Amino acid sequence: MGRFHVGDRTETAGLPGTYHVTDDLAATPTDAELMARVAAGDEQAFAALYDRHVHAVYGAVMRYLGDPGAAEDVVQETYLAMWTRSDTYAPETGSLAGWLLTIARHRAIDRLRSMARRPLLVGLAPATSEGTESDMERLLALGQPVAVAAMTDEPPDLAERRWVRAVIQTAMEEMPEPERQVLELAYDAGLSQVEIARRLGWPLGTVKTRTRRALLRLRAMLENVPDIGPLVASPPVPGNGRAFEGGRHGPH
Repeated sequence: MGRFHVGDRTETAGLPGTYHVTDDLAATPTDAELMARVAAGDEQAFAALYDRHVHAVYGAVMRYLGDPGAAEDVVQETYLAMWTRSDTYAPETGSLAGWLLTIARHRAIDRLRSMARRPLLVGLAPATSEGTESDMERLLALGQPVAVAAMTDEPPDLAERRWVRAVIQTAMEEMPEPERQVLELAYDAGLSQVEIARRLGWPLGTVKTRTRRALLRLRAMLENVPDIGPLVASPPVPGNGRAFEGGRHGPH
């Protein structure tokens, strides 16, 4: 993220740099107010929005790509787009977090395709002293390209499911531990609320309350994120047997 020339920032382990603006500036104005200031060239407003949303953007992209360097590049491209296209953001159409994640998703998919097309150098053994053909000779005889890997484009539906899962898991990191626990056991392990209560040693009523609270929190965080909001728009009522509709059949 060092190529940005907007304000001063410090590096945080595992994350692109954060700008550490004043608490008053970062906490009080709404995203829409700050974006209006960014559109007018306000670097402090840009820094405040960067600090406010970078964990969610970086976390989702990092989970999706699995490559810290590539994830940092995508985050940089996302925030550069926010700076240069700030006047195109319309608060009435959705949250800024959703807008940023949409940009990040497109950049991440492009980066994944680029990585799939990257040549893969193949180690080739030389011919032996007994006159045995080398790997190079065998490949040439078969008409195979040398040192180039086949492109493996991911099916769009699988790519979308992985992106959704990456965003949801990143959002869950922001939850209090007890709420995150119940969702992880339901979402990843596919346990019913009765099974969760047994596993954690909690009363069933506590599990239901924390599940409801966690789902409402998740909905508030993600309801305006394109392609994800509809999944959390109507959380199921605790007590229906499964904390998530479908149990183990959630998105992967």
